[in-house]
Amino acid sequence: TSPVIRGDADRSGSITISDAIYIINYIFASGPPPATLINGDADCTGSITISDAIRLINYIFNSGPAPCP
Repeated sequence: TSPVIRGDADRSGSITISDAIYIINYIFASGPPPATLINGDADCTGSITISDAIRLINYIFNSGPAPCP
């Protein structure tokens, strides 16, 4: 199995726009949940919300903060 990476919602092994889309689908379109809370909780609040998707998008496209450790 691949290691658990915070923010890697789709468990591909890296953080990409697909992870933000996965989280958005989970929240708004009844998509499958990330395998673990850590996979979806990019901002370490203890829940998976739109803020996690925004953090990933900011990280990928704007050199924003990485998912929390």
